[in-house]
Amino acid sequence: MKKLNKKTYVVIQGFLTRINLRTKAILSGLRLGRSKHLLAISWKSPKFLVGTMTFILVIGSAIVHFSGTASAAYLVVNGQKIGIVASVDKGQQIVDNILTKRGQAIGKVAKTHDLLEYETVRVKKVELLEVMSTDNELQKVLTSYIDGYALEIAGAQVAILPTQDDVQTLLKTYQDFYTKPSDNNQVISVEFSESIATEPVEAQPDQVKLLDQALKELIDGKITTTEYTAQADDSWWLIARKNDMKTKEVLAGNPGMTEDSKIQLGQKIKIVSVSPYLNVISKGILTSTETIDYDVVTTTDTELAIGKTVVKVPGSDGSKIVTYSYLQKNGQNTAKQVVEEKIVKQPVTQVVSKGPGLTAVSMARVASRGSNSSTGIAWPLRGPINSSYGYRWGSFHSGLDIGGGTGSSYFAAASGKVVTAGWGGGYGYMILIDHGNGVMTRYAHSSKLLVFVGQQVKQGQSIGLVGSTGHSTGPHLHFEVIINGSTVNPSIYLR
Repeated sequence: MKKLNKKTYVVIQGFLTRINLRTKAILSGLRLGRSKHLLAISWKSPKFLVGTMTFILVIGSAIVHFSGTASAAYLVVNGQKIGIVASVDKGQQIVDNILTKRGQAIGKVAKTHDLLEYETVRVKKVELLEVMSTDNELQKVLTSYIDGYALEIAGAQVAILPTQDDVQTLLKTYQDFYTKPSDNNQVISVEFSESIATEPVEAQPDQVKLLDQALKELIDGKITTTEYTAQADDSWWLIARKNDMKTKEVLAGNPGMTEDSKIQLGQKIKIVSVSPYLNVISKGILTSTETIDYDVVTTTDTELAIGKTVVKVPGSDGSKIVTYSYLQKNGQNTAKQVVEEKIVKQPVTQVVSKGPGLTAVSMARVASRGSNSSTGIAWPLRGPINSSYGYRWGSFHSGLDIGGGTGSSYFAAASGKVVTAGWGGGYGYMILIDHGNGVMTRYAHSSKLLVFVGQQVKQGQSIGLVGSTGHSTGPHLHFEVIINGSTVNPSIYLR
């Protein structure tokens, strides 16, 4: 062994002397001073020197180790080490923050079925800088779910909402969207035609919808796309009618097309239709103020120029308060009956003088050519007027709806040639008669047609039976008068 130099020896000797004295004092205080064996050990003993130096080295190493490291924990997810966190509490805080953010959009805290464990360790302090990478890695591997409630319609899941109260609110709001209860609209009963069920589910956060989102999807309905092959002489209007749609709806499913776009034989036309997820059936009592159309009386004044028309007495519409009982499906009447009717203002008949000659206003003679016994447009069916010509419920009604029982006969309003007899889409089974000089009449929603295309008919001839085919709210005859391609108010011409 290499000998220590004198200076070093003196330093160690003084240090060991102090340790020896301190040790004796401690042992004496512990009443171990009587142990001659322990107190007799000299600090000069090689065993004492070696033990003391070992003790110093161990303590020194421990101090160095603890000063350069820090306590931490490994975050373990499903048996896989993800990274280091400063402590178990810090690790749990990271997990909680991730789950909170994932459910934040729907106002809930997400949950996880993952097994989370922590292994406490001491690591170099520099390794604690990797906590951010642990957060990022945890974002990738941590699975989560939301406790929600699924809405099932006719056995098919339609939406998942955060709570059962949200589901009930959704259904009530959807009902109100169609029934529109108000002071004038007393809803007596409302129900869904499909079966409804709700059940608790565990869903991914992005599968859970807020109330407004779910309501919009429910109202928008199911979108179905099919193809229609264009037939000879098809038009956008006729294609729409064949598919119970409006022209603009057909065009919307075929971007770039307009009503002026030519249709080729065999061309594929997309028919994009929408059907409701849920049908609302309601009964109620509706009170509304309705217009009473004024009549027009036309006289011939030979002193007026040909085609000249002068209004002698201006007409004005009357009004009435009508109370109906109704049965509706998704806000549309399937049955409607007048309970009470009160006239508030009588209409004033308009008196018109016209010069001699043929005009649209005097088309009655044209419509009745071939008949020496009558003139004018005759009523095709006698019955109550369920709906007048003009705007109703936000849309334009192009004719008169005349009430009648299914199977009742209706008649040609004037003599002419049948140009259409068959299915007319929303019109159902319908007849179109050409009376010449730009005058035509239409008869729609028939249960049966008694004439054929090309047939000549006379005024008053039975041509069909009342029904409720096509877009119809109940048995009635939809009657239109068309002059030069545009519908006019039939009430002006009916006698």
